[in-house]
Amino acid sequence: MSADKPIDRDAIRAMVRQVLRDALPEAVREKIAAQAADAAAPKEKAEARAADSDASKVEDVSIATDAELAAFVRRVVEQREAIQSGRLKFRLKRVRKSADAEPAKGGGEHVDKGIVTEKRVMAAAKAGRRLVVGKGVVVTPLARDKARQLGVQIERE
Repeated sequence: MSADKPIDRDAIRAMVRQVLRDALPEAVREKIAAQAADAAAPKEKAEARAADSDASKVEDVSIATDAELAAFVRRVVEQREAIQSGRLKFRLKRVRKSADAEPAKGGGEHVDKGIVTEKRVMAAAKAGRRLVVGKGVVVTPLARDKARQLGVQIERE
């Protein structure tokens, strides 16, 4: 197209309308049939919706680690429709501190000297232990952050 000739907008609109007429008839017919079927059975749909609302489910959720958070987010994305419609609800599980939940005094890893690094915290998390650090032991900022992420307790003696 040259810069001298103006664009004929009416001609472009006419071409688009023709393309839509050629491409849409089947899709439009399917949509009209689906709408007619929905209109014919409003009572059945209302009963199904009522049954769905009565069958709402509440799940207890416990999120203590990054992995549990990631799994929960994936579950929310997968169940988005059920959550929006109210069929699925979540409740935060309350965790009580008990002898079973907290390791015994001997269940911790003792560090009497040196530096506690991120690597040491990851090893403690893998073993399911807490870190008990002595006087003068340095805990790096990265190690503290990693301990928070992984749920590893760091205690001073």
